[in-house]
Amino acid sequence: MQNAPVTIEPVSDANTEAAVRFLMNWVSDGEAAARTYLAAHGGTGGASLLGVRDGEAVGIVSLLWVSNYAGFAGRGIPLVHQVAVAGPARRAGIGARLLAAAEDLARGHGATELGITVGLFDEYGPAQRLYARRGYLPDGRGACLGPRPLRRGEDVSMDHGVILWLTKDLGSAH
Repeated sequence: MQNAPVTIEPVSDANTEAAVRFLMNWVSDGEAAARTYLAAHGGTGGASLLGVRDGEAVGIVSLLWVSNYAGFAGRGIPLVHQVAVAGPARRAGIGARLLAAAEDLARGHGATELGITVGLFDEYGPAQRLYARRGYLPDGRGACLGPRPLRRGEDVSMDHGVILWLTKDLGSAH
């Protein structure tokens, strides 16, 4: 049901299978990749939160407590590694709720700042707008190919690896 309430809950033994199914449908390539993904974003290394409507996973947000980007890791900034919402559930505020829950979780983990990345081409337009509305700002290094800033005149193929690194001050009220 499209208008049923969405609850945000930590991925746990009780909902792991729902999280795996969601990842297989919307994020990862197969069950093994989904399980590997959840393992990497759980335990002491990170956390994942699931958006659930009528017993079905409709979104996920995952954090890494130590970012894979040295610029964040060196400053103790955890990374929102993934925000995904199922296609039919998009544009209903679920992504914003997942991000808000991730920010609260990071604050509870002692973080004062949170990082995220976003791609630069049109497919990422909704995410770019969501992150801006939630107070995420570019870290000042410009467009990057993964962790490496692009240089003037450099030719690259516009794909998922061309990103901006963004941060949010968790003391701000967004």
